[in-house]
Amino acid sequence: MTGTIEFVNIAILAFFIFTQAHISALAVLSWRSLRRYTFATRHGRLAGLIRSDNAPTLSLVIPAYNEGPGIVEAVRSMAMLHYPRFEIVVVNDGSTDDTVARMHEAFRMRMCHRPFDQILRTEPVSAVYESTLPIPVLLVDKTNGGKGDAVNAGLNVARNEYVMVTDADIVLEEDAVIRAMRHFVEDREHTVAVGGNIRPINGSVVRRGKVIEVRLPKRLLERAQVLEYLRSFLSARPAWSDMGALVLVSGAFGIFRRDSLIDVGGFRLGHLGEDLELTMRLHRQGRRSKGPHRVVYAHDAVAWTEVPSGPRSLRRQRIRWHRGLIQVLWEYRSTMFNPHDGAVGIVGWPSYILFEFLAPMVEAAGWIVVPASVALGLVSWTTALPLFLIAISLGLVNSIIALFLDERFGRFRSARATSRLLADALAEQLGTRQRTVWWRIRALAWNPRKKEWGEMKREGVANLSG
Repeated sequence: MTGTIEFVNIAILAFFIFTQAHISALAVLSWRSLRRYTFATRHGRLAGLIRSDNAPTLSLVIPAYNEGPGIVEAVRSMAMLHYPRFEIVVVNDGSTDDTVARMHEAFRMRMCHRPFDQILRTEPVSAVYESTLPIPVLLVDKTNGGKGDAVNAGLNVARNEYVMVTDADIVLEEDAVIRAMRHFVEDREHTVAVGGNIRPINGSVVRRGKVIEVRLPKRLLERAQVLEYLRSFLSARPAWSDMGALVLVSGAFGIFRRDSLIDVGGFRLGHLGEDLELTMRLHRQGRRSKGPHRVVYAHDAVAWTEVPSGPRSLRRQRIRWHRGLIQVLWEYRSTMFNPHDGAVGIVGWPSYILFEFLAPMVEAAGWIVVPASVALGLVSWTTALPLFLIAISLGLVNSIIALFLDERFGRFRSARATSRLLADALAEQLGTRQRTVWWRIRALAWNPRKKEWGEMKREGVANLSG
């Protein structure tokens, strides 16, 4: 009995170490990818594309539900984009707050008669407004139908070749779109989607829709999310993109070929993981039809978002994310090790199942079984403690690598900020991480028929001015 329990303990800790080693390996591959990309684009013709009348046309679709506090800043940041040919389509999905009123006040909207085809079925659109200012902004007012329904309404109204789907709390850097669109220009024939780099805006200084000073948040919970975003968007996605196995284009910053979105039926309604599901559908449709299916990541196309500042909001967000993951994993279970799905089926999807879905359950079991076994004398400290320290150390190494990548290819240049995040990386391993794991375990029990928009209460955590 003792031998069996000791084996289980060692297996749990070994899995945790293997998980951290997998993350470290991705970080090394991402570093190589970022270094190669930076060298290749150092003398690129970005300015020429900005001024070119031949630049692809783009519609920015922003689904909004009760986004009054942040909608104006988001639209302002998008209106200042360095891109020659674009329009902004805000879709109000039956908000009950002052979202529409703020849009009218800030951009002097007036009703317009813009014809559009109901290519994708959505809840009824009651009115379309346009700005009387010299800003290409449209406001689509419709009955509530959920986020996917709102995006589909925006796709119907949009007229341009490419569509960017983003959130109402996003603040884009001025060159974010141009840096993402260059991937389409370089390979129009095969590219269907480009994902951008999402960074927490909490604590930073925002003025007139632009981040003018990057600062760390004051709260540990928010700084822990800064580390999470760095590990995901700088330490992992460049590697997956290079391998052709990127399975997720974030719903906060994704640019797509509009015809490809229409061909696959737009966004799924009522889905908690709509961005993950759409990315997988684009991969599958492209490969099955032998059409375009290249999905890439642009680390230098940066968008800033407000992350949850309190445990209740963070808990709701993480539970919803994990439930969305469970839905998509079940729907695309046939992709597992399927050679017809290329690198996504052979490498990307199995890794997602192993390290995003199974890992929290194994880790939760470890935090219970290992200490209990030691306390009952079933496993010796000499066995458990070294493996535990190795696991914690690998977690710290992953955060250190992410911070190194951010100093080389990201936004933080302050030694003080880096030192603070290094200390937070240790604190994260001893409390915050365990709480997040527990929320993901809780996500296993829910009513899949319940419709959730997924909104988060905005607290204005950025330092806004002007």
